[in-house]
Parts: sequence; structure tokens; C-alpha cells
Amino acid sequence: MPSDYLIILNPKANNGKAQKNWPKIKNTLESNKTNYKLRITRKINHAKSIMNYYLNKWYKENKFPKCIIIIGGDGTINEVLSSIINDKKTPNIPIGILPFGKNNKFVKANNNKLDWKENLLNIIKSDKYNKINIGSFKENIKQENGIFINQIIIGLDTNPKNGNNKLHRLKHLITLIPMLYNIDFFNTNVKVDSTKYSFKKAIFCSVENTMQNNDKEKSLKLSIIEKRNIFKLIYTILIILLGKKHKSKSIHNFYGNNIHLSIPSLEYGKVDGDNLGSRFYDIDYKIIKYPFII
Repeated sequence: MPSDYLIILNPKANNGKAQKNWPKIKNTLESNKTNYKLRITRKINHAKSIMNYYLNKWYKENKFPKCIIIIGGDGTINEVLSSIINDKKTPNIPIGILPFGKNNKFVKANNNKLDWKENLLNIIKSDKYNKINIGSFKENIKQENGIFINQIIIGLDTNPKNGNNKLHRLKHLITLIPMLYNIDFFNTNVKVDSTKYSFKKAIFCSVENTMQNNDKEKSLKLSIIEKRNIFKLIYTILIILLGKKHKSKSIHNFYGNNIHLSIPSLEYGKVDGDNLGSRFYDIDYKIIKYPFII
């Protein structure tokens, strides 16, 4: 008899918090007589390997689980979801999330419930799911397709690595200041829906899925920061890190449903916090929907 749930556990999520809480999660599953199979990730992209194996197995047997439960953070969600989306023969199996990442940005954007037990009981006791917006991209140079649940960043990374409170953000700014003096800018050509723009001194580009679980007209946000006076640039990064409203001439924000981005120089990129490496960019972005129980 196939399992009703495949559970993907990232034991390193949030400095081992996911692993420490597994005994409590297991007790909840067993007290509710839940039929599940547990798989534990060991390294980056291991969740993709696990999913590719099971997607092939389920397809051959023509038997799919009710739900895939992720115990981890945004990176693990991205890996699992990427595997399913890229496997064209697989149906969209609902995904449930027990948020054990550092930031849990995706869950916060959609239901703001970080209580793992409440989420777990909702997953195993309900067949209802919501179709939620996720970002999809096609990189035309390397012919790569992928997804992002939160954000793709190219150039300067303004996201703190070790936390999301104001102290961590200020510490991150201090580490960025020496870099800002010498950072190289790059040309960026963009098309937001039907309107074209060009920027000569970009140091940061991001495309963000701003409206998960929301049917407003414009679902993608493009942000570009240009290099100007160093003191103005430091101030610009500061207000971004602190989440303040701003009217800086260095920052350009656009909203749309289809975005095209072209950068003719080698620049580093990240997808939901994971490295894309250094590459040229000719990339299209759009929104697709996927069923989640969260």
C-alpha cells in the first residue's frame, strides 16, 4: 500500500531546529494514524534527487500521494517544487509546509502561521488546498527553466544571511560598505509587460513574487538599484534593509505580469537564496499557480 504522504525533512534547517522537533512531529503523525514515508536530505539539492526518484516511481505505478510535506525552509520548498514543475508528466501534487527555516518568507506571505502543529493537523485532516502564485523563469542563453517562490537576485545581495531582524540587517550593511566603494555596475535592459527600460549603472536587480495567494493584476515586482554617490548609495541600502518607504532616485520599482531581463555581462545570481553562479542573462519571468496546503 503506497504512503498517503511523502515527508521531506531538512535536518539542518534553522541550525537543526527541524531535526530537534522531529520526535514531536512524529508523535503527532502517529497519534493521528498517518500513513507516511520519511526521507531526510543530506546536502544541497538532495531534495531534488529524492523527488526525481519518487516522481518516476509514482508515474510508473500510477499512484501518487495525497500530499508532499516539507519540513524545512524556503530553499527546500524550492527544490521540491522545481522537481515537480520540471517533470512534465507528473500531476501537481499538493504541498504542505511545516516552516522551520530562518525566515519562512513564503509561509508568512500566504498565511502567517508558523505553528508547525497547527499546520500539520490542517494538512492531514483537510483535503482543501489553495492555488498560490509562484514565479516561473526561462533562461534563454542556457535554455534553463526554473521557479522561484520568493525572489531572484542578480548583482549585489542585500539579504542578510543569518537572520531577518534589524540588528542582523545593520550588521549586514556594515559588511557591505567596503564592497560598495568598489562595486562594478552593469548595463540592464528590461521589458515590463509591453514597456521597455534601460539602465546603465545597475548594481542590483531583483524580480520578486510579491502577491502569493493574491489575484491582483500585477504579480511580479522588478527592482533595480543604480550606483550613484557612495553616501546616497549607503543610505539607499540602509532604508531597503530596514524595510522603510523611500523616494531614492537610485531605486527603480516596476510591477507587471511578464518581465524580460537582459544583462550582457557576467553577474552573480541567486534564486530563493541558492546560488545561480556567474552568468550572462537573457531571462523571462511570469507567474504560475500551484496547489498548497498551508
